[in-house]
Amino acid sequence: MRKLLLALAIPAFCVNSQAQTQDCSELFISEYVVGSGNNRALELYNPTNAPIDMAGYNVGRFRDGAGTPMLLNEETGMLTGTIAPYGTYVIVVDKRDPNGTGFEAPVDDALLAVGDVFVNPVYVQSNSPFYFNGDDAVPLIKGTSDLIDVVGRIGEDPGTAWSDGNGTWWTVDKTLIRKSTVLKGDTDGLDAFLPEVEWDSLPEDSFTNLGWHDCACSALSVRNQEPAKMNVFPNPSADKVLMISANKDIAAIEVYDIIGRQAEEVKMAQGIRTNRLDLSTLQDGIYVVRLLMADGTVASRRVMIGKGN
Repeated sequence: MRKLLLALAIPAFCVNSQAQTQDCSELFISEYVVGSGNNRALELYNPTNAPIDMAGYNVGRFRDGAGTPMLLNEETGMLTGTIAPYGTYVIVVDKRDPNGTGFEAPVDDALLAVGDVFVNPVYVQSNSPFYFNGDDAVPLIKGTSDLIDVVGRIGEDPGTAWSDGNGTWWTVDKTLIRKSTVLKGDTDGLDAFLPEVEWDSLPEDSFTNLGWHDCACSALSVRNQEPAKMNVFPNPSADKVLMISANKDIAAIEVYDIIGRQAEEVKMAQGIRTNRLDLSTLQDGIYVVRLLMADGTVASRRVMIGKGN
C-alpha cells in the first residue's frame, strides 16, 4: 500500500510542471554543492534580461526517494530579494557559529563569504529541507507546486548518490556546475537523471565558481551585451590583500561593508582589467567588492578579509 500511495503522490505534485519553459525564460539551478561537514549550497541563475523577485520561488529536497518534498518555510527560512539579469543567488545552509562542532560545525569560510541567504539553521528530521546529502532529489519550485528544475530524479532513492554509467558518484562529495550550453531547468522530475549530460563535476569543497555563472543565455539577450564577470583571489584573505580580475575594462572598484556603507573606492586607469586591492585599513569581516565596468555593466562578489575568529 505504501508503494502505491507514493506512486500516486509523485504525479500529483508534478502535474503543474508539464508546461515546458522556453530557453532563457526562467530561473534554474546553476550550481549544487554537497561538500564535507555541513557545506551545502545551491546557486540559482537568472538567464533573463530582467530582475526576478525571489519571493515566488522555493527550494528543498525529496528525502530518500519521497514523492512529496520538504520546502523552505517561515521556520526554516525563506528566499528574499531579487536576482539581477544574468546574475546568481547563492543559498547556503545556516551554520555560521565558529564554535560549532559535529552536526553544528560551521560552513567553510569561502562558502560563508559568497552566500546571499542562509537557511535551515536547525536540523529537524521531519522538517529539514536544506540537508540534502547526495541521495535526495533537490527541486526548484515556482509558486506552490510548479517544478521548474530539479537535481536528481523524484521518487528514486539511488543509495549513496546518483552516478554516471561508469559507476562514479556525482551528487555526494562534489560540486556540480551546469554546463554553459544549458538554457533552462529540468521540468520533468520523473525522467532519468543523467548528470554527465548537463553538469560538470568539481572535487569536494570547490567554491570558487559560486557567485557567477557562464551561460549562453547572456549572448542571446536583446542587448547582446556580454555580462560582467569578476574573479577574486584569495577569498577569504587573511592579509586583506585581494587580486581582482575581470572580463572587461574596469572603471572603478567600490567596497561596501555588510550593512551597505561604502568603505573604499578606487578609480581605474583606462584599459585595466586587473588590480591588487589592499584593504589592510579595514576591520576584519565580510565585505562586498563591486566592479563598475567601462561599458556600464556591474559585477560584485562577497569577500571575507582578516583572520576571523
